[in-house]
Amino acid sequence: EGLRLLLAEDDPINQSLAVAFIEKLGGQVEVAADGLAAVAKCREQRYDLVFMDCDMPGMDGFDAARAIRELEAAAGAERRRMPIIAMTAYAMPGDRERCLAAGMDDHVPKPVTIEVLQQVVRRHVLPEQVHPGA
Repeated sequence: EGLRLLLAEDDPINQSLAVAFIEKLGGQVEVAADGLAAVAKCREQRYDLVFMDCDMPGMDGFDAARAIRELEAAAGAERRRMPIIAMTAYAMPGDRERCLAAGMDDHVPKPVTIEVLQQVVRRHVLPEQVHPGA
């Protein structure tokens, strides 16, 4: 409850499903339709967690995750690392490792359920890290 999340997803059906799940869990969600938009949003504000599709036009999720990690590194110690969770159809052996190597913190294969999203949020966001008033 009270979480601010970013969903980087280019498919409108996947967007609406994920947004509905996140809102049902009590979170506020912004949507970025591609990796460039996701990086721009992360430059502008902090999120408690980012769900990142890997296969998007323009800048894919792998490059977007790397760019977000570069933003965090440039900001230094005052900027807490945002959990980035791959939410992707890539579910073959080695795909999880590829996501982690790009700077993501976890991997959730599609199709996603509300229960899986809830588990991921609980695993990666501690209550004291939630932004107040979000």
